[in-house]
Amino acid sequence: MKQTARRALHRAIIATSLMTPIALMGHSTATLAEDSEPMSYSPKYKQFEPPAEKVPKYFAMDKNVVNFNGEGQAKFLAVDFKFMSYYPQLVEVEMEHLRPILKNNIDRVLRNQSFSKLNTPDGPDELRKEILKEAKAILEEHRLFPDLLEDVYLERFVMQ
Repeated sequence: MKQTARRALHRAIIATSLMTPIALMGHSTATLAEDSEPMSYSPKYKQFEPPAEKVPKYFAMDKNVVNFNGEGQAKFLAVDFKFMSYYPQLVEVEMEHLRPILKNNIDRVLRNQSFSKLNTPDGPDELRKEILKEAKAILEEHRLFPDLLEDVYLERFVMQ
C-alpha cells in the first residue's frame, strides 16, 4: 500500500472512530499503531506524540462517596471509576495535575444525581456518560484535546 493511501486510510479510521466505535476491518491495533502518525487536531490543544503501541492506559480516581438525593431510599452514593486513554502522557502526567479539579467537578455531578434516575437499567451508563462529559470539558478548559480520553469505567457503584 502506498504511503499516501495508508495515511488516508489511517485518517479515515481515526475520524470514524471519533464518531462511533467500529470494527477495525481485519487490521490489528498493533499494526495501526505502528503505521500511525500523530492524530491531527487543532493547534490550540497541547500536542502529543502518538503512542508506540495502542495499549489502553488507565487513570484511577480516588474513591468518591457523596450525599445525594436518595429520595428516602438511600443517603450515600459511592462510585469508583477509571478513565481510559491510549495516550500515556495524558493519563500519567496531565490528568494527575488535574486530579483536584476532576475530583471537585465529578463530586458535584454525583451529588446532583437522584435515586430514581440511577436505579434504572440505564442509570449507571448514563452516569458514566455524564462523568466522561465533565472530564472532557475539564481537559478542554486546560488546552488538552478532549477526545484523547476514550472512556470511563465504573469499578464500584453503590447507593446506600
